[in-house]
Amino acid sequence: MKFLLFWSAFCVLAVPGSGRVVQESLDIIRLIQDVTHSILKSWDMMNKMSEVTAGSLIYENQRKMINKLDEVNGNIRDLEELQAKNTALIIDTLLREMQDKSQLLHRLNQFKDITKLIDLRSDQLVGYEQNRESLEPITLINFAKWNVNPGSNSVSWLLQLLHDSLYSTEDQDYSHSLLSQLTASFETSPDQMCLARQSAQQFAYQLFTKAILTELKGYSMIEFSWMVLRQTGQGNFTQELLLMRQNHQKRIDQATEVLQKVMSKSTRLYWRCDPEKNNHVEGKTYGRVTRLLQGFVENEVNLNPDQHCRGTCQDYHDTRISGCYDPDNEFCSQQPTCNGRLYNCNLIESDISICLSSNTSIRRYEYITSNDDGHSCDSKVKKPSSWSSWIFWRCHYCFCLCDEPGPKSDRYFNLRDALSDFMANKIVTGVRFVKSQRVFHMQLQQAELLPRGTINTSSIEWMPVENYNVSEVDIRDGYDYHTLSMDSRALDLDEISANSTDQVVTGARFRIFKKHLNLEVRFSFFNFSNGRLIEPRTKSYWMRNDNSHLDGQRKKLILKESDLPTASDLPSQPMSRNNQYMEFYSSSQVKDAAQNTLPFLDLQEVVPNPPVPLAGLGIYYKGRPGYGGFFAPKVVTMDLSKKLLDPRV
Repeated sequence: MKFLLFWSAFCVLAVPGSGRVVQESLDIIRLIQDVTHSILKSWDMMNKMSEVTAGSLIYENQRKMINKLDEVNGNIRDLEELQAKNTALIIDTLLREMQDKSQLLHRLNQFKDITKLIDLRSDQLVGYEQNRESLEPITLINFAKWNVNPGSNSVSWLLQLLHDSLYSTEDQDYSHSLLSQLTASFETSPDQMCLARQSAQQFAYQLFTKAILTELKGYSMIEFSWMVLRQTGQGNFTQELLLMRQNHQKRIDQATEVLQKVMSKSTRLYWRCDPEKNNHVEGKTYGRVTRLLQGFVENEVNLNPDQHCRGTCQDYHDTRISGCYDPDNEFCSQQPTCNGRLYNCNLIESDISICLSSNTSIRRYEYITSNDDGHSCDSKVKKPSSWSSWIFWRCHYCFCLCDEPGPKSDRYFNLRDALSDFMANKIVTGVRFVKSQRVFHMQLQQAELLPRGTINTSSIEWMPVENYNVSEVDIRDGYDYHTLSMDSRALDLDEISANSTDQVVTGARFRIFKKHLNLEVRFSFFNFSNGRLIEPRTKSYWMRNDNSHLDGQRKKLILKESDLPTASDLPSQPMSRNNQYMEFYSSSQVKDAAQNTLPFLDLQEVVPNPPVPLAGLGIYYKGRPGYGGFFAPKVVTMDLSKKLLDPRV
């Protein structure tokens, strides 16, 4: 029965409902301390009991101990399964990315191989558990000796190799450790972030957690082995236990120190990468503003109320269509008119072919070309050409940008607050753009905050957006929503984050600031130890970036002659910085007849895996040169290095 003391104490740490929820396994530092404390306490209690050496009692004790071990290892496996969902891709992804870094690849393979050896030893113990009824006492004794005898086969040796492979360096410079170098590689490789779906700081912590779970598994097997050997009269092993525990604690301290240094230098940004090229789906992975500054062909004679051709196309910077001169012969009678304003007109070639789109399409033209070769058109091709008015003037066709609000123009952005259910202690854990009834919203994911910065994963949910129609009489432009227009179509590109580690995101909204859409983020204070928000109704506050383009502190990001972002063969990369802004603009006249409004909006969810509290949100632009790109949200994960690594908090 002595063996049961250790395992019962250890089970308290892992069994749900016993004071530690399994979902809280993210807090691995606290778990390490609890395991160590319980093992030492179990040994103290065991030393106070009398020795039992009778063979039948030894056999019975071992059988009962194996029964209890099955329960313990079952809970260890539960913890590993929770982590496996987040770490399964990490090592394989790194191996694929490291092919050109032979030294780093060798060290990574070494780490993987050692982990596998310890797991195999643990699997052998699982086999003993499954055959406990027929297990001979000598089998467990031999297994215990195999674990602790000096040599390259012992678990202690393997654990030291595992530690050295991940944390140690010859020059004691933590930046040369495998953990640091892998994290640096992760931070500079969007492909790795795409697969892992977490920030670089999360990645470092995840890799550390994988190693520590292996360390704890091996450490508990060693303690178990010494218990077996002492109980069966093989010796006292006091000095051996002391050395083993000192080495274990030294490894934990060194690993934690390296982790803290690596995490403190790692970025906490997470943004969503593009789907594969052929997996772009409108309404699912991206959305778009429509018919804002769309390419439109019109003759100069219809651009002025006097219907003359005495000027040039460039004279018309801001005008309206004044009619359709000679409708029986002219192009204006063959295409839907522009019922808005026309901007930035320029001369178009006199010999062109235009393929009109269907009336149900957002596009007006499928293409405009001076060469019909290689183009197919489902409708009749139109060939407008300039003509003479009287003797002196030539009436040319102009290419303008049509700004036409209406049922085919989705150009609205929600201005209402999006708030988590903070009174139920729920915080923001993710964000995405959605379009509902032609209005773009920032939709928030929320979940319950638990002690020490962990998340109740069973409470995760997307909050419904406010589903209103802009045509309703009690819905107001400038208050409920913003309408993009020629003079108000800019989006500020910012990262809004809290400077303190005791604040989390509980809301977001857009405002109109100097005619720009400008992001605001709501922060609430919380108690790290108990996980409770502190008076969130009265002590929360909104943060924003008030820098303006008017005072020169916010720079404009300009892209010209861009094709659709979904046409790019390469995935988008972040191309903006804080304190920049970008205007919605038309696609390339040459490549797309300026029929689309760019950038598109990325609708993919931005949710770190595993979910963590957020310390900030942002809007950025991603794209490729020559392509229109996407506006997209990004998140800033909570700084784990300052609190999760301090068990005293």
